[in-house]
Amino acid sequence: MKTLIIALVILAAAAQSGYSQDVNWRTLQMDRPNRLQLNIGYDYAAVTQLSYSRAFDLSRPVVVGLHCSLPMGSQVVDDFVLRLGAQVEVARWRGFSATFKAASNFRRYQNDLVRMLSFGAEFSALIGYYDTDWHAAVELGFDKAVATRLTHSDVMKEYGYAGVRDGWYVPTGGNFSYGIQAGKTIGDYAEVTLRLGMTDAQFDDEDAMLPYYLQLGFGMPF
Repeated sequence: MKTLIIALVILAAAAQSGYSQDVNWRTLQMDRPNRLQLNIGYDYAAVTQLSYSRAFDLSRPVVVGLHCSLPMGSQVVDDFVLRLGAQVEVARWRGFSATFKAASNFRRYQNDLVRMLSFGAEFSALIGYYDTDWHAAVELGFDKAVATRLTHSDVMKEYGYAGVRDGWYVPTGGNFSYGIQAGKTIGDYAEVTLRLGMTDAQFDDEDAMLPYYLQLGFGMPF
C-alpha cells in the first residue's frame, strides 16, 4: 500500500497539462502542411517543449504531431515526456470551431529515491473562435498514466521504506486540466500562442503544490 501511495505521488509530480500543439484552423494551409512549435513556461516545473506536426486533408482537417517536453535544469535527460497525438476539427459554425485532441505519452522521471517510466494517454476538447488574424478557445483535458515502472534507489530501500518493491503499477487516477488558449498571427504564417489554466487531481487526490500551467509558444508552418 505504501508503494502504491508513493507511486501516485510521483505520478502527480510528473504529470503535465497535456498535448499543447496549438492549431488555428483558419490559417491552416495544405501547401504548408508541416509545422514546428516551441513552447516555454511552467507546467508542474519550468519546461521547454518542442513539437513537429503535419496536417492531412481528410474528410475533416487532421493534424498529427510528435511532442517532446524537457525541464529547464542541469540534468534534462533525467525527466522528459514524449507524446504522439492527433487533433481534428469536429465541428464548425461561422467563426467558431470545436476541436478534439488525443495522444499517447511516455514519461521518464528520476530523483534520489526512484526512477519512473510510464505509459499513458490524454484527451482534451476545445471550443473557441478562430480568425485568420487571431484565435481564442477554452480547453478541458484529462491525462492519465496507465502503467508505470518504478525502480527504487538504495537510499529509498535503506532509509525510506525497507519493504518497497520495484515493478509495474497501475494508478487509480489522473489529472484534469481547465484553461484557455489564444494565438496571434504574425505576418502571413507565423503565430504566437499563449496557454494558461489550472489542474485538478482525480478522485480528490492531492493536487500539485502549484496546480497551474502557463505556456508561451511560437509556431512556424513550412
